[in-house]
Amino acid sequence: MPRHLMSMGLLGLLAACAAMEGGAGSNTSAILPAEIQADLRPGKGEFAPDLVYISERARDGSYDKIMLDPVMYFAPLEAMRTVSPGDRQTLANNFHILMGRELGKDYLLALEPQRGTVRVQFAVLPATQEPVAMDTVALVARDDPEKQVVSDALTSPISPGADLLVEAEWTDAVTGEVLGATVDRHFGQASFDGTSFKSWADVNRYLEAYAVLIRYRLCVFRGAENCTAPVAPLG
Repeated sequence: MPRHLMSMGLLGLLAACAAMEGGAGSNTSAILPAEIQADLRPGKGEFAPDLVYISERARDGSYDKIMLDPVMYFAPLEAMRTVSPGDRQTLANNFHILMGRELGKDYLLALEPQRGTVRVQFAVLPATQEPVAMDTVALVARDDPEKQVVSDALTSPISPGADLLVEAEWTDAVTGEVLGATVDRHFGQASFDGTSFKSWADVNRYLEAYAVLIRYRLCVFRGAENCTAPVAPLG
């Protein structure tokens, strides 16, 4: 299958229909530099991020590869951990694998920095104004990662009413220059229906929906004609 060139306005991709107005919220950030946080603006449109930043440089280049760094989970320094270490690891691993599955449908997935590659780092954290620290990093084997997706364990790490954020920082894989950033609540959905979660399969619905949303934003921005809009919000 031919791979699509990704114009780095493509990061506008992530904004899909984002408008640059208003200011960023006051929640603690896990991975975004202070100067990028200051430039975050609310997104506009049904599938836009809650907050978005796009650099001028992002609109210039063309990229056909994505390098997906291991997904990270951050937690407040002083708060008690309400999610077990095993569940935190499963959440990071499943997120990484399911995101790679979707992005790999349209782009080459690079394993190391090279020209024409956008590097993306995703971080999951609770919405908080307290200091946070990296707690867990996805550990995914390169050989047959799909077999590592946990879906049948009778447990769920997402409590009812949980207010989780997903931050993404997009950089040039060679120069390290920040090209764009986004912040999404509830994995891009309206809310979490935590009381209905019975297993990891329920959690994975949100992770898969978010991966589909990211792929759709990329598709729309590059002007493709075969973009499939995500289904209605899950919650």
